[in-house]
Amino acid sequence: YNSLITARKFISYSIYLGDAKSDFNDLILPLLPMCFEALQTTVDPQNKVSEDIDPSVRALEAEVFKGYRYTVAEISVSCVLSYGKNEDLSAVLDVVRVASKHQFWQVRQGAAHFLRCFEGSHKFLFTESQSNIARSIIVSLLADERREVSSAAMSALTGILAATPDEKVEILVNKYVGIAKRSRIKKKKKKEGECQEEVAEEEKKSKEEKEQKRARNQQTSVFFLCAAILAEPYNTPPYLPIAIAAVSKHSFEKSAPLGVRDIIKKCCSEFKRTHMSDNWELHRKVFNQEQIEALEDVVSTPHYYA
Repeated sequence: YNSLITARKFISYSIYLGDAKSDFNDLILPLLPMCFEALQTTVDPQNKVSEDIDPSVRALEAEVFKGYRYTVAEISVSCVLSYGKNEDLSAVLDVVRVASKHQFWQVRQGAAHFLRCFEGSHKFLFTESQSNIARSIIVSLLADERREVSSAAMSALTGILAATPDEKVEILVNKYVGIAKRSRIKKKKKKEGECQEEVAEEEKKSKEEKEQKRARNQQTSVFFLCAAILAEPYNTPPYLPIAIAAVSKHSFEKSAPLGVRDIIKKCCSEFKRTHMSDNWELHRKVFNQEQIEALEDVVSTPHYYA
């Protein structure tokens, strides 16, 4: 841990006091994977290893973890990449892609936070391909099993979509609306004369894999659409009512799990706060009657006697 603390100080000095361009190429970029690795911690109660760790070691580990969160943030907003070649941006994205698949959720969460700041700070330096790579990394984290990671990814995606042209966002919204329609929980129909014991093991495994894929598609598509809604806090582009109508169908207990329903509720409540107060009559013109009813299904409070 002491060596990690020394390395962190070295990186900070290189960013703020060194020859920015050469230091980043030669020193900071090769150390970036180590920075993400340092974000993993055994203090998490869900990790079995934490029970056998000495309290003093835990305190030192927590200090290293906190310090590297700042260091990763410093690297993400550093302007040193502005002086280099475009390949440096791609090299950073490659490191972030690896970190987004790490076994520790803290590292995956750190990758989402890093990409949120990194993409925002270097937006105008990104090529079309690099923008697509950054977005694909974030989208892959939307369906993460840890709520902390998926929430961080959704916040990052909201910022990315806010800086994306409406025409491109509309294409993406239409794509994920289609995925959302196909991924709702459907009522299972039992075949006549079929017994659970008679179902083959391979068939059970196949059904489980299909269900896992459906659940991932549902969470990814709903979170993406919610991010698209939150990315427009004061405007109502034509695709927004379509996204709201699509996510509202996942707000019922029979259609989606609790985590997805909570995100939809918070998203539509935020939309109500920002759009349905002062200029609602202006925003309302973009909606048709079906879309308004879908929105009211989520934001309206049920009657006591209902």
